[in-house]
Amino acid sequence: MKYLNHIKYYLLTMSVLFVASCFTACNDDIDLATNGNYDNIEGIYGTVKNVSGARELSTITIFGNNTGTGQLYFELTEKASDAVKVQLKISKEALEAYNTANGTSYEIYPESQVTFANGGTLNIAAGAQKSETVDITVASNNGVGKTYALPISAEVTVGGVAVSKANQSYIYLIKPYGAIPNSDKGTGIKSILYIEVNDENLLNAGEYMMVGSGKPFFDVVNIFAANINYNSETKRAYVNCNENISYLLQHADEYIRPLQAKGIKVCLTILGNHDEAGVANLSREAAADFARELKSYVDVYGLDGIDFDDEYSKYNSENPSPGFEAPSGSAAANLVYECRKIMPDKIISVYDYTNYLPSGSIEGKEIGTLIDYAYWGAYANWSDRHEKITGMTKKQYGPSSFNLNLSASNGGYNLEDVKAVRKDGYGIQMYYNLKVGYDYSGALNQMAKVLFDDEVEWTGVTYTKNSTSGIKNSPSYSSYLGEWKTTSANSLYYYYPGPWWDWSGSMSTTLKFEQKVAGESYNVYGWYGTENDLPLVINYNSKTGWIEMPLPQKAKDTKTGEEWLYMGRYQYPYSSAYWMNYPEQYVAYSGVLNNDGINIQATPVSGYRLTRTMSAVQLNTAGTEIVAVKGELDKGVVWQPYSLGK
Repeated sequence: MKYLNHIKYYLLTMSVLFVASCFTACNDDIDLATNGNYDNIEGIYGTVKNVSGARELSTITIFGNNTGTGQLYFELTEKASDAVKVQLKISKEALEAYNTANGTSYEIYPESQVTFANGGTLNIAAGAQKSETVDITVASNNGVGKTYALPISAEVTVGGVAVSKANQSYIYLIKPYGAIPNSDKGTGIKSILYIEVNDENLLNAGEYMMVGSGKPFFDVVNIFAANINYNSETKRAYVNCNENISYLLQHADEYIRPLQAKGIKVCLTILGNHDEAGVANLSREAAADFARELKSYVDVYGLDGIDFDDEYSKYNSENPSPGFEAPSGSAAANLVYECRKIMPDKIISVYDYTNYLPSGSIEGKEIGTLIDYAYWGAYANWSDRHEKITGMTKKQYGPSSFNLNLSASNGGYNLEDVKAVRKDGYGIQMYYNLKVGYDYSGALNQMAKVLFDDEVEWTGVTYTKNSTSGIKNSPSYSSYLGEWKTTSANSLYYYYPGPWWDWSGSMSTTLKFEQKVAGESYNVYGWYGTENDLPLVINYNSKTGWIEMPLPQKAKDTKTGEEWLYMGRYQYPYSSAYWMNYPEQYVAYSGVLNNDGINIQATPVSGYRLTRTMSAVQLNTAGTEIVAVKGELDKGVVWQPYSLGK
């Protein structure tokens, strides 16, 4: 057999010096060098590769005294006729070559802090083309705030493959960080958030902080979602990522690390994807293989764990392909067990939505004891199914979930469910669909009081899709003063002789903001039906620059002296709206000035309700019935959101 004797140095410095990066796609392999014509070279040659198939420098992140992990293997251009052995080692010369070629000045990471599994030895059996994977474990050197390089070269020691003095190498960047803060808020309850990254930015989850403890409101953020798919050629399940997941993982330092630095754990959700592969039908052997791939993702991207969502798979119960079983709780347990076996210190969680929850015991271990968290996935619904997961306790389970965007746009939430989570001893409250453009602090604040005996404060910073620079639109108090043409999103009018209602489109009025307490509040005149004679108090939030409208609130007619009550008209999703006088004042609407004016939107209200509109009313002496509505606004209801422009 003839092997490549050397690789020209210019190829090394330009593009054959393979340096690690985040996955360019979840299952891509690296392209071999484009600067050289290997068709002219006789024999078989090899390449050292990252499991990610990366093309550029990638980062191994180390928090505090923890360790980071890289994974490399060696691959030949053809199958080997004889066994090949490769030795990995740290190469100062490779880094010097890279720095010279690229005009960089990376400092090499201390060799004493680096450990190679199996002594860094890789083996390719006769008839094979690729070696096993070897873990490179990197311990902290306490060099917080500095970026190092770890150059690793491959030397063939058995099999006749010779390499040049320069060697083929792989270079990692090493970034030590301080210790991850503890997000525990004292009650043992975790707030877990799913973010759909096709549309939204993970970084927004880190902008809701506790007032008292200074800790993040969200403990865990699940990236939704990578997929499990079946490769009919290799006969195995694999991780498949769309371009949005790939982009996020490629830029983990920009999107994932900032959350982790605040104490928020970041996990990757694995979701079925319309073929036979799923999280609840893998055999033990196939589950072990898939778990190894998941571990690679966790290691390469510095993730805190894996979340499983058993939806959208097309299970073949009658005649499953090799490596698959009929879907069942025991098959779902296979994947949990194999993941826990090789990731003992990582989060493993389960989205509870189907019948195939992990169940039973493996190797004498109840599967629920190997899972960190599970949570019921049907929003605005309560279901306790923790006992279906063998060995799981209430402290690991969340029986209710909230779609935050639905709460903000078409309803509220049931605070009684939140109270029951704590009262009945559950350990998880789950949320999803956090979107930019809404201030959720009102709803989250009420939940935080129940769950954590604390309050939530929003920083006012927002991140649009793929942005890494937060925008804090914080208009001044004075910028809201003056007159604003206000237009409702829609209106619903009662027609005489009736009885019937009909939609009548948007309606406009003019609001005048006058100073009430400088820097704190405004008297606002001209609300629909009030004819500039009934001041409405709107507060200014100096921390965010937003304006906030509290309800209910009392007001006195400036002409007649009559007392009125500004009160909300609420609606459950897809139901009729009705008036309600809440016993405690809360922020019913909020908005912020931007280039297009002010968009005032309702904030979620406990009880699955949304403030559709509000009016000034008078109640009977008992306070139980409305006896008058200012301007007869009950005959013409103008619906939020409201757009204000000069």
